[in-house]
Order: sequence, then C-alpha cells, then structure tokens
Amino acid sequence: MAKLSIIVPMYNVQAYLPECLDSLLAQTFTDIEIICVNDGSPDDSYAIAQDYAKRDTRFMLIDKPNGGLSSARNAGILAAHAPYVCFLDADDRFKPQTCERIVQELDANHADVLVFGGEALQHSESYAWLEDVLSPRNVIYHTCTPELLFTEAVKPFSWRLACKRAFLCEQQILFNEQVRYGEDQIFAFELFSQSRTTQLISDKLYEYRIIHKTSLLNTMLQDTTALLLEHIKLQQIIFDSWKDRGILQTYASYQLEWLMEFYLFDALSLDTQDFLTVWEAARKQLHDNFERQHITTARLRHASKTILLACYDGKPLSANQRKLLKLRYLLAKRGVRGIVKRILRGRAKVHS
Repeated sequence: MAKLSIIVPMYNVQAYLPECLDSLLAQTFTDIEIICVNDGSPDDSYAIAQDYAKRDTRFMLIDKPNGGLSSARNAGILAAHAPYVCFLDADDRFKPQTCERIVQELDANHADVLVFGGEALQHSESYAWLEDVLSPRNVIYHTCTPELLFTEAVKPFSWRLACKRAFLCEQQILFNEQVRYGEDQIFAFELFSQSRTTQLISDKLYEYRIIHKTSLLNTMLQDTTALLLEHIKLQQIIFDSWKDRGILQTYASYQLEWLMEFYLFDALSLDTQDFLTVWEAARKQLHDNFERQHITTARLRHASKTILLACYDGKPLSANQRKLLKLRYLLAKRGVRGIVKRILRGRAKVHS
C-alpha cells in the first residue's frame, strides 16, 4: 500500500495538467498514490490523466459529474488508501522533494495535520500577502490553541496541508459541498480545531500558479459587496459548527477579531448603500451569535470593539466616520510603519 495519497481535482485544466502530473512523476519519494478526480470537466483533462494512468500504475482515476472543488476533493479523500493524504490543484506543482518531506515529518512526529510553505510559480507575480501566508514557522502544537487558529500562517489554502487519513475519518472531516467558494476556510477551522497534534514546517514545498486563476473568487472580487456577503455566510457556517461543539464562546475574542479581519473592516470602504447592506447583515450575524456583553468584555483592539459595538447597535456611520474608524483600526493593527509599508507595497494582487 502507498504511504501518501495525493488528490488532484480536475476541471478545465488541460493546459496545465501535464506540468502538474509531471511534477508528481519527478518526486524523490515514489511510494505514492495519485488520485485524479475528473469533476465533469468538458475539456481533455480526463483523457490526459488516462494517458498517465496507462504509463504508471500509481495513478487512480475517478470520473464523476460536476459537483465543484469540494465534491472532487471529498471523492478523493473517500477513495484514498494511504495513511497520509494531501492535495494538489491541477494547475499547480509539487517540488521534487515534497512527498519525501511530508512523509518524513509525519512519520517522525505523528501529527494529525502538517502545514508546509509554498511560493508563487511565477516569482515575478508574487506579492507580500501571499508570501506571508505561505511562510509558516517551524513549530508543533500538541493541542488546539487560539494562536494556532488565528495567528499562525496556516490558512487559507488547503493545498498546503497533509493529514492523517485516519484522523479525517475519525472526526468525519470533509469539505463543505454547499458553499459556492471559501471551502478552504471552513475546512481549516474544522481541521485545526480538532487536530490533536499540528505541525508547521517552513519548507517551501508547493508551487502556486497565480496567472491562470480564473476561479469564482476572482470573479467575485469584482463585486466587493457580494464577496463580503459570501464571507458572512462562510462565517456563519463556522459559528454554527463551533456552537454545536460548545466552543464558540470560549474563543469569542478571537472569532470577533477574525470577523473584523474577514469582512467588517472591508465593509467600511463601500459606498453608502452597499455599506448599509453589509452592515445590516453583519448586525444580524452578531445578534444571532453573541450577546452585547460578549463584545464589551472581549479582549479586542479598541478600534475593533468600537466598530463591532456600532454594528451590534445598528449605529449609522457617515462616510467620514467610516474613514476615521478604518484609520484607527489600521493604526491599532499595523502601526504607522506598517501602514507606510502597505502603501509602498501597493494593494495585494488577485488570488484564489
């Protein structure tokens, strides 16, 4: 039996798939199972994968009706045989030593989840945010802590994770197939909050293609209001899960600060009508999940608490008030030097 199952979802990736699969053939560790899941792709992706399977018995092919990325990844997880599972998007690449390093670390430290680093496939297309989130430090957590979930570089991409298959099965953790996008965020909050041992390594093992990204997220980035409303829906799925497990209030301070980061801060930049739409949806979410005292007593930045309380109370904010609150939030979060650095770097590029 193979030691590592690599799940490769395929949909309209014929131009990039050979490069992706070639990166698996080039692995220094060969005891692998490559599960190519054709998610009803209308192009020649499945035919390309079939050709690889004819030449190498380590390839397993799954052909299924289109159900989305989460559905494809779940089909791969359920079909996997190896003790360890990881993910590779079909337009990206593994470095030659990726599988070897994954197995080495999981064998040595017996973590439920391993997080590794990555880099842009076209280095010239990289940008500060991407480099930050794909640069974890070397550390092992033997329990779930807020620092792991909210301060470490472990989100938002599932393709930089490797997991024990037994852990996923025991905890019944799969990707949520009901969301339009953002499945990685939901998966991360489920995964890390239930992992008994989580290991982060700084090795840059993944090559992430930026130029090709024509995903639903990139389309939605053209409509900020719609994007933030989707973020609210994603946040509610996480809240519901954590309430069912009785841990939401335990981590209220962290989740409220994360809510600020995830969508409420960006809402302050919208035109008045769009702002009011998101503001009302956020107010409802706060009322559905927290009492006012949860916000007043939470360990939050002063600027975050001010914004959250204004939202909870349904307080109308003028354009000038929103600008001032944005500035206070940025100063509290990054300081003057951080703001200057952000301006000099420019805004982050589109990603998915």
